Amino acid sequence: MTPSTLILRFGELWLKGGNRRDFIAALARRLRAGLRPIAPQASLVVRHDRMEIELGGAEVAAPLALARSTPGLARVVVAHRVERDLEAITSAGVALVAAQLHGAARPSFRVASRRSDKSYSHTSPELNRHLAEAVLGVYDLPVDLRRAELTLGCEIATHGCFVWVEDHAAVGGLPVGTAGKVMLLLSGGIDSPVAGHLAQRRGCELEAIYFHSPPFVPEETRQKVSDLGSILSVPQGKLILHSVHFTAIQKAIRDHCDSQHTVLLYRRFMVRIADKIATQRRCQALVTGENLGQVASQTIENINLVDRLGERLILRPLLTYDKSQVIELARALGTYAISIRPFDDCCTLFVPKNPTTRGRLRVIEAQERRLDGDALVAEAVAQTERIELQPR
Repeated sequence: MTPSTLILRFGELWLKGGNRRDFIAALARRLRAGLRPIAPQASLVVRHDRMEIELGGAEVAAPLALARSTPGLARVVVAHRVERDLEAITSAGVALVAAQLHGAARPSFRVASRRSDKSYSHTSPELNRHLAEAVLGVYDLPVDLRRAELTLGCEIATHGCFVWVEDHAAVGGLPVGTAGKVMLLLSGGIDSPVAGHLAQRRGCELEAIYFHSPPFVPEETRQKVSDLGSILSVPQGKLILHSVHFTAIQKAIRDHCDSQHTVLLYRRFMVRIADKIATQRRCQALVTGENLGQVASQTIENINLVDRLGERLILRPLLTYDKSQVIELARALGTYAISIRPFDDCCTLFVPKNPTTRGRLRVIEAQERRLDGDALVAEAVAQTERIELQPR
């Protein structure tokens, strides 16, 4: 059987009260834009309690991947539209269950029916019993009404009848853009792309900024970052990447400042530059992949010395995560294999063995007075390259 429809279930959008309509409209715009290049024959229908993608003959894989990765959706059902006749529903249900059985496997089973069209002659409990008897009359499956491994779903709606066995989790959260636009400090590492993904799940539209230091850092590192940015572009259609030439600043810090402060000074200059470009791009906050205590620059004292620099809030979605949790999220997002490619970013340059872990403001400001900071920042901003990344 070929699926006809993806049923898209909302998550947190139900909590939005009077603003719900705006959130649903933003979600619909994102889904329609995402469908056009991958399944132009498919169409999105907005209903009062959900959305539906009518596949129109399109292969299900790409629209399903789009829906599952789109913030604002909690679940995606791969459904088959059938006649409202009980015999047609039963035949389709048995066929779908049969397609899920392999070899001698006997997954636990249940039926979950819903009759939103109350004019239909059979109630939900009657549908459950009838479909269960039909399936169990053919296949000897254990029944588990709470945690079944295989669920046959059925819905009788006013606009049609649907059956399914595939019900997938989606990313949840809020539609991208409903919380505003933010600037992600994106490196080639594991943490920052995950932080960007979590910000998207809370409704943030991303732009990203990357600090590149040729010839000390290879071009392969910038390619890593572009590949990571392309993954992050999927939920929003595209992503603007700002590539900053950071070599001159790093050389100045190496030549004029005490080495133990190198990492913290790098971070302060990065935030200054990101803040200025965020102002140009009308971003409301910065986002970083910092994790409390993970490295020397991420102690409370050093984070505090960075926070006071810019004009806008710095969001740190990973602040309390264990590294194992971040890696698990990176694997699920599809960024982990890219992040571990063996090419270092600029933060590894000229790093001392014993970096400052508890910086003091007066000491760091004295170090920075050895530099022409305003000129260095202005030059870096002026030379920044802007790249538009698309999903691949």
